[in-house]
Amino acid sequence: MNHRLYIVTGKGGVGKTSLSLALAKNLSAKGQKVLYNSFDQEEQVDLCSELNIPSIHFDLIESARKYMAGKLGSELIATWVMKTPFFKSLFNMIPGLGHMILLGHIIDLLESDPELTIVLDSPSSGHALTMFESSHNFKEIFGSGLIVSDINKMHRFIYGENTLKTYITSLPTKMALNEANEVKEHLQDLAFKNTHVVVNDCLSPILELGEELPYFLDTKKKLEESVLEEFKDVVNFQMSHSLGETFQEVILDLVNEKVEKLI
Repeated sequence: MNHRLYIVTGKGGVGKTSLSLALAKNLSAKGQKVLYNSFDQEEQVDLCSELNIPSIHFDLIESARKYMAGKLGSELIATWVMKTPFFKSLFNMIPGLGHMILLGHIIDLLESDPELTIVLDSPSSGHALTMFESSHNFKEIFGSGLIVSDINKMHRFIYGENTLKTYITSLPTKMALNEANEVKEHLQDLAFKNTHVVVNDCLSPILELGEELPYFLDTKKKLEESVLEEFKDVVNFQMSHSLGETFQEVILDLVNEKVEKLI
């Protein structure tokens, strides 16, 4: 069953963007209404256009301004407030505030269109944790009021049945999988059920059994297999190494052969 919101997170350089774009491409190719969102990081406009992947960009400051305008009932006042040194300092001191507002903007869009699915390419696992934790923290701080009402609305959506699916992307190394497992446990402590660890760029599946390998490849293969065995209770999905020479080829490789199992 497809979900409404897919969040792909993990450390830098593990293939989050490739996986996110492949998920969006797969859903779109099946005729589903879907949008890829790069969530407060560099847009992938040219790549999305080249691969025919529908996308949408939300600017952090613009999302906050719209949220403020809705609460104050005035675009002009909201714009003025956003320009004040106090508000700029607040955003710098409490990064979770901006991420929570941005997530709220995405949820509003999903609730306004029941047929839409969004694939969110989170900048890092730290961003994802901050985004999720901030809603709980602000709810505890404020106790009641407009912000808490908005947080409750957000929670009803993201904790809804078959709504959110989160993928923590990792590489097949012990350090990377330890970090991924810590993130998974933290999200599970926050009661997120559909949280999965995806090990990307696995070399062993593409090497033939019984094939005589150069020493360095044989060593890497055995080390990788040892790590995956050690973390077999943590890892939910494995994605094999792509032989694509370009970013586009890697994404299409994921779409054509591997990403379907993640939907």
